Amino acid sequence: MMNSNSMKLTILLAIPVIILLLSVRVYADGDVPEAARSNDRIFTESGIITGFGTSNISEGDYQPILLIWHLGVDLKSFFTVLEKHRGSLSFYLEPQINPVVNPESDIECGIGLGFKYMYPFADKFSIYIMGGIGPHYISVVTRDQANRFIFSDTAGAGLYYFITEDSAINLGYRFRHMSNAGFEYPNAGIETHFGTIGYSIFF
Repeated sequence: MMNSNSMKLTILLAIPVIILLLSVRVYADGDVPEAARSNDRIFTESGIITGFGTSNISEGDYQPILLIWHLGVDLKSFFTVLEKHRGSLSFYLEPQINPVVNPESDIECGIGLGFKYMYPFADKFSIYIMGGIGPHYISVVTRDQANRFIFSDTAGAGLYYFITEDSAINLGYRFRHMSNAGFEYPNAGIETHFGTIGYSIFF
C-alpha cells in the first residue's frame, strides 16, 4: 500500500508529465475538432480568486488570505471523448501569494496544479468540484510544522454565476492540507478551511 508521503512524491513527479501531455492535442482517427481548428488558445479561463481561511496551530489561530490567479485549460480541446459531454473538465494552474494575518504577519507563496469539473444546471449557474496539489513556501514559525518548502493539497466545490456569456463570478469552499511529505520535522501539517470569491473570463 502506498503511504501518503510516497503518494505526494508520485503526484509531484507526475506534474511535468501532465503538462507535457497537455501540450499535445490528442485526436482519434485523425478527426480534428472544430474548436481546435478555430481556437489555438491554450488557456480557456483566466480569473482572480480571493478568500479567507482559518485553522488552528499551537500558537493560536492561523488565518491566511488567498490571492490567486486561476488559469484553466478546457480538456475538450485535447480529448475528443469529452466533446459531447455537457460538463467540462479542465486542468488548472494557480500561482498565488497569500498574506497571513494571524498569529502574526507571515506569507505563503507557491503554485497549485489540479483538475476542475464544472457542470451547468441552470441558465446562468454552474457547479464545480476541484482538487490539486503544488509546491509552496510558508514563513510561519510554529511547533506544528517546519516552515519553508511544503506541499499544499487542496479540494473544494462551489458555484459559478454567469454575468455574461463569457464572464462569471464564483463562490466556493476549499479545504487545504499543508505538510512537507516527511522531508523535515515537525510535520504535523496545517489544515485550513476557506471561503472564496472570484471573477473569471472564459475564452
